[in-house]
Order: sequence, then structure tokens, then C-alpha cells
Amino acid sequence: MAKFIAIKSSGAGLAGGDVLLGVEGIISVDAASATTTVVEYDTKKTTITHLTVGTTPSVRDAVNAALTANPGGVKARVQLPVGITVAKIVTTT
Repeated sequence: MAKFIAIKSSGAGLAGGDVLLGVEGIISVDAASATTTVVEYDTKKTTITHLTVGTTPSVRDAVNAALTANPGGVKARVQLPVGITVAKIVTTT
């Protein structure tokens, strides 16, 4: 499994570009709503806010695919479904 997954954010300024999430300690990945996906860790959570909805596979499925890809690699890119744009990624404790 990769040590990090990379998600491209279209946010402005420092919120834009690739955001790396460490994979160690991830407990679950859930589609919290039509426009948010939550990555739960042991002691924190990261919320991915995306502007588009209604695609299959979902952002949750894309994150899970990245988590299980690239055995032994350092970074795996999350291949977002066609039409999905990530607006921001926030980690809270």
C-alpha cells in the first residue's frame, strides 16, 4: 500500500493543487453527503468537499481504489470520477 494518496484540489491559492493524505491510521472512508467525503483516522478526520455529484464511481470509491493500489509505493493518485471537482480538503482533530 502507498504511504500517501494525492488528491487534486481546485481551491484558490494555497488550498489548490495536490493535497497529500497519509494513509497510516485510516479507519474508514465514507460518503457523508452528496458533496462531501470523510476520511476517518484514529484521532482526526479529513473532509473532502467536491462541487459535483451524481457520478459513479463515487469519490469514496476513488479514494478506496487509491488506498488499495500501488503495493509498496510511496504515493498513489486518487483518480477522481469524470466531472468531479474537489473544492477543498480540511483535516480536523
